Amino acid sequence: MAMKKLSAALLAVMLAVPCTLPAVCLADTGIPAKEAAADEKDTSDKQSAESESEGFKVTVQTYTKEYKTEDGTVYKELSFEYPKAEDGSEAAEAFNKFYKNLRTKWLRQAKENLEDAKEIVSQREDDTHYSDQVTCEITNNDKDYICVVQHGYTYEMGAHGMPYRYSYIFDVKTGKKVSAADMLGMTKAQLNKKVRNLYLKKFDKTQKEENFMFYPNREQVEEALLEIDFNQNQYYLKNGKIRFYADPYAVGPYAGGFIETAVKL
Repeated sequence: MAMKKLSAALLAVMLAVPCTLPAVCLADTGIPAKEAAADEKDTSDKQSAESESEGFKVTVQTYTKEYKTEDGTVYKELSFEYPKAEDGSEAAEAFNKFYKNLRTKWLRQAKENLEDAKEIVSQREDDTHYSDQVTCEITNNDKDYICVVQHGYTYEMGAHGMPYRYSYIFDVKTGKKVSAADMLGMTKAQLNKKVRNLYLKKFDKTQKEENFMFYPNREQVEEALLEIDFNQNQYYLKNGKIRFYADPYAVGPYAGGFIETAVKL
């Protein structure tokens, strides 16, 4: 699943104001030694996500790194939390391999704007800097499925940063990803139609509420929904429901955040 980040062009028009994100300390990564540095921190078992059910025994691992100029000024800070199954089974190994690959992909993408970050931060007099931070949440872990939602936030010196998500559901017996369409017994086309209709119902139901989160034009929202493929990991499993989400700016303004709707499993 592609990273859900705001384009550099849109961020460039935002008003630059100071914005500092909290540091997060993280764990054993398997990143090649050449990626290590004196300011890089690895911490194992920072957080336990062990389930009392029959699902995986999971711990949350973390990776952190700071990139600094010659005078020691931080110009980009990275942190990435990810799950690790401790069972030792083939399913757990498949699960761990997936997240090892995802972490490597994320790191590669997070490093793409390092030169821009270094140049811009070196021209500032405050301690504001670029950052990309990901936290990890286990939203379901039972005998059938484990679901992991990673909440990302990237900041590139604009008026605000941009949130994004990685969300995946896995079969506990095989360690393989499971699609929402298969779990609901639908085709991909049927799933998209159902979810889009649920969003429009939510639009109609909440339109007169004070905290209305959509764009005001229903036709605009309907057109935007047609551009979203909700089969592309735009969902997660929690409390017996598959929750689908649209990214900020997709069907509502930034302040609306991730707008969600749900289907009972």
